[in-house]
Amino acid sequence: MSSHYRVTTIVMSSGERLPMLLGADGLPMFEPTVFALSEIRARNRASNTIESYLRSVMVLLRFLGLRKIDLQVRLDEGRLLSLGEIEELTRICRLPMELIQAMRDDAESSSMKVAPVVSLEKLRMRSSGMFDSEVSPAAAATRLRNIRDYIKWLGLNRMSRHGVNVSLRSSLASSVQQIVDAIDARLPSDGHYLIEQREGLAQEVVNLILKVVEPQSANNPWHDEHCRYRNELIILWLLYLGLRKGELLNIRISDIDFRQSTVTVARRADDISDPRKNQPKVKTRGREIPLSTELLDKTNAYIMNQRSGIRGARKHDFLFVSEDKGQPMSVPSLAKLFNVLRSKCPDLPRNIFPHIFRHTWNDRFSEEMDAKRVGAETEKKTRSFLMGWSETSGTAATYTRRHIKKKAAKASLKLQEGLMSMEKKDE
Repeated sequence: MSSHYRVTTIVMSSGERLPMLLGADGLPMFEPTVFALSEIRARNRASNTIESYLRSVMVLLRFLGLRKIDLQVRLDEGRLLSLGEIEELTRICRLPMELIQAMRDDAESSSMKVAPVVSLEKLRMRSSGMFDSEVSPAAAATRLRNIRDYIKWLGLNRMSRHGVNVSLRSSLASSVQQIVDAIDARLPSDGHYLIEQREGLAQEVVNLILKVVEPQSANNPWHDEHCRYRNELIILWLLYLGLRKGELLNIRISDIDFRQSTVTVARRADDISDPRKNQPKVKTRGREIPLSTELLDKTNAYIMNQRSGIRGARKHDFLFVSEDKGQPMSVPSLAKLFNVLRSKCPDLPRNIFPHIFRHTWNDRFSEEMDAKRVGAETEKKTRSFLMGWSETSGTAATYTRRHIKKKAAKASLKLQEGLMSMEKKDE
């Protein structure tokens, strides 16, 4: 069983992006493809969701390869995974994809003479500093849920085939239920609570970032003039508007109304005019956001002075483009921007990534609402609109609770200091 799997995305004539899991022969794998089409795509789920499922299936296939498990044979026998194997699968799902693949490569190079658990420990020691030790609990939980759904589908699909006898159908039904119950019992915390711990950047850190990315700064890590101005503008858009990375990369010049000083964040799923195979998506609702004079002026200057000088950028009107061919900027290119920023500027925190600016925006928004004495309900509705959430979404309330928690902590410390002062006076 080969471990050389990869997920690729094809762009259909309609503009729809369809992720597919390819095997070692470079062809789509049958069961994962049927599962993606009949179970995920049929429910009108986004391509990112399909890709998430297929990457989870890829983790399962690599685990099966490590354990030398032929799932098709087991399906024929009316059984799936044992509790011990599910336990090991749970541990595997907590590891970065690169480490899982490295475990498989290591096992293949030693002809599987070393047990997978031993290989895992060896890889951990050998790859120190190369990989994060574990993915987030939310990511691990997503993998396990996706794998659970896939295995359940495999079992039900086999049970529904013509000619399956009653005994095999009963065994498969029992095994499927055991898998579902066992995985559900082992799901890590989904991580939704972690948002309360994710704080935005302190103002002094924000000031340092803005100083570094200033195009004329001697500490600016980019040499290309277009990159310097574009990257500064990207940081400003993220910081001032709190956009998700998909929203940022979807902005077109035509979305900006320079007279009204607004930008429209629009949903354009499966946009046939977008040349990017992995199209950045707008996950939240479309909305119109006002732009400050400073941000509008910097955006206009970038368009007129830097972007216009790149020949390929004339073929489309996406705002942010690559510095070489002028193609719309991709998600990996945005990630590279932040990798360079972190590596070239050691004084910056390690948690500098696009989404941290969304948290920073929400922290500043809470402070602004407090200063203006805006009521809780109005604050929630305003935040929800600007962030693209529905009014009934609980996400806005989560940020509000986090701000209240901060205020409570400050009040508690102030009270303690006051009580200590009183005790000293009494002495």
